[in-house]
Amino acid sequence: MKICNLMARVAAMLLPAVFCSFGVDAWAQTRIAVVSDIHVMSPDLLEPGAESGEAWTTYYAGQRKMLEQSADLFDQFIDKMLSSKPNVVLFTGDLTKDGEVYSHEYVWNGLKKLKNAGIKALVIPGNHDIGEDGNNTIFYADGSTAEITAFSNNADFAECYADYGYSGNDSDVDPNGSLSYVAEPIEGLVVLAIDSHTASVSAETLAWLCSKATEARNAGKQVIAMMHHPLFPHITGAELFISTYTVNDYETVRDALIGAGVNVILTGHFHTSDIAKDWNGDDPVNPIYDINTGSLISYPCDYRMLTLSADKRTLGVKTESLEETASLIPSGSTSWKNWLHDRVKAISTQKMKEKAGMAAAMFTTQINNIAEFAANLFILHAEGDENASADRSGLDETYQGFKNNTRYNMLLSAGGITDASIYSILDDKSYYGEDHENKTDDRTLSIRMTTQKGDVNGDGEVTITDAALVMFYNPDHVPAGFDTSAADVDGNGSITVSDAVAILAIILNQ
Repeated sequence: MKICNLMARVAAMLLPAVFCSFGVDAWAQTRIAVVSDIHVMSPDLLEPGAESGEAWTTYYAGQRKMLEQSADLFDQFIDKMLSSKPNVVLFTGDLTKDGEVYSHEYVWNGLKKLKNAGIKALVIPGNHDIGEDGNNTIFYADGSTAEITAFSNNADFAECYADYGYSGNDSDVDPNGSLSYVAEPIEGLVVLAIDSHTASVSAETLAWLCSKATEARNAGKQVIAMMHHPLFPHITGAELFISTYTVNDYETVRDALIGAGVNVILTGHFHTSDIAKDWNGDDPVNPIYDINTGSLISYPCDYRMLTLSADKRTLGVKTESLEETASLIPSGSTSWKNWLHDRVKAISTQKMKEKAGMAAAMFTTQINNIAEFAANLFILHAEGDENASADRSGLDETYQGFKNNTRYNMLLSAGGITDASIYSILDDKSYYGEDHENKTDDRTLSIRMTTQKGDVNGDGEVTITDAALVMFYNPDHVPAGFDTSAADVDGNGSITVSDAVAILAIILNQ
């Protein structure tokens, strides 16, 4: 009885606040550029004349990156940033070809241009930024090669990029020893920079990052994350293309970030411009969006321009591309797209021949046709918004033709290719055929951002109005603008009176 009386008294105090309007915080718009997988190879690593030598051509045959053009493409991007002047530029890993000191120096010089122009930049490492044995190589004109010095540990990377995330004066660097950090490049915007260059994030680092995210959100700040590896699979069977497609134990990382109120993460690694979303359990109302940005040196040479709205509630995503000029098209090709097509086809052909083994000679026609299909399918995925492409129907027809032929079916089965894998791409759906299946636009998108815990109406403050809205919460009649993530203050996955009490505690402690 006493509890009922207490709740009635609390309700009487809070009821008038339910009718308060959802306010807007006057915050200046923030423009954020995002670029990934620039893979800069310093021109000093390829002597004039070496590009026609056997050592380079043999190595380069297995690449789908325009490495010879990488420095020039990076320079073009820097020039675009100097012209457009975003508030901050975020680099989501794989800054260099293979961690060579020369290549890192080239990137550092580009970042210095941004710094001198008053444009802030933050970086994280990718799997190609701390030397890969045998690949940190210089190619000489006489056809010989030699191993060249590369970054060999985290300290090398942190020292080089001290001004771009790793200075203790501007960032909180992970005390657990990883290259993760937390920065606030723009007042009110906190960036969780997550180090996944080993494809893993330790439990200690993840817990530290999430505590920082919660702390920022409780202070009324907006939080976004960036990491090199995708947070979760964007296509079914992604591991067929690359074994380390996502960060290891991605479900744990995903759930922790969502629990800390993060609903946008910027990633790279796969060289495609694809956006997907996922959520914890059966709560699609509070998803996390994984904005995967394509490689700067692989068609269509994309980068992202994001705009955070004045009220901190909306993130606009727009995809832009570098300009293709004749001087930047690899020798022997007519366009970036044709070059990528030929490279993916050659790589696919080789992989199928290896799988077929001694029987490969019996399937020459089938291998060639499937490799052609694979090249076109990958390009479709790299461009994004696959289901709306004029090329989709033709690829679907080709695939159906394969399925109706026994010899083609044998090769597809041997490669682990399934309908779910193919149509996950053609229909632009992640988790194809599963309970988290969804389609998200890839090149232009508007995302509703979460607010601080307790700020249920998104007005930038935690007030008695927020407590009232939670007290009288009805899942069947949710008012416009009600942020369920912000309302679940205790993080138990449901909105109850305990969350209203927790909001009152926040108010009392302000």
